[in-house]
Amino acid sequence: MWLFHSHTYFDHAAPERVAEARAFMELILRTFRATPHVAVSSFIPAPAGPHPRGSFEVLFTREMFADYVSWLMFSRPEGLDILIHPLTRSQTLDHTARALWLGTPLAIDRAMLEAVDAKLLASGRTEESIIDGTKRHLGVTQENADWPSARNKQGAA
Repeated sequence: MWLFHSHTYFDHAAPERVAEARAFMELILRTFRATPHVAVSSFIPAPAGPHPRGSFEVLFTREMFADYVSWLMFSRPEGLDILIHPLTRSQTLDHTARALWLGTPLAIDRAMLEAVDAKLLASGRTEESIIDGTKRHLGVTQENADWPSARNKQGAA
């Protein structure tokens, strides 16, 4: 297991919660700016995909799991809920059985995740290709970050 996501959810209908989420995202950016092992993704101001509220994503490596998750435990504003999960071939398991929550767990659209899993299974894609696709989606490359799969492809540990 190389990569993880955190999804920070907020009440998109409450302007104060939207502002709180934006400020928290900026705090994450400032706090983890020095490490290439944490990448903050776009701010999504409304429900999208299987996610029932507005959210933003953070992609992070196994090397940062303890530091980042423990920081979230103590820094998360009370009005925000955070889903943390690994990235594997099963979106359904990653977002449910393999996940952990900080704050109040929310209902994720399981049917949508199952449809994604079926499509991935039918495609025959490997777990590594899925992870590499996620990194490309977020703009992470060998040139701008020291991600484990990039190191492995270069022959380093």
